[in-house]
Amino acid sequence: MARRPGREEREAQAKVLRAVLLVGDRGTTEADLETATEGLDPAEIEAAVQALIDSNLLKREEALLYPSGPATRFNRLRPL
Repeated sequence: MARRPGREEREAQAKVLRAVLLVGDRGTTEADLETATEGLDPAEIEAAVQALIDSNLLKREEALLYPSGPATRFNRLRPL
């Protein structure tokens, strides 16, 4: 059974997802996420990105991160 992420991990994932949703179809790099997600260190960003990719909310194409279908549909229903 997979372990549920703690509060801090969920908050880091929310910050990363919000930052990626804001740039949308242009995509963003993990380096750009460091400036867009103040207060998160690179290890937290990397863990959040991997968790969001694993849950199919983000997709990686080459060096850029994009929101995937479920994240963009959610964003249209309930803006962040």
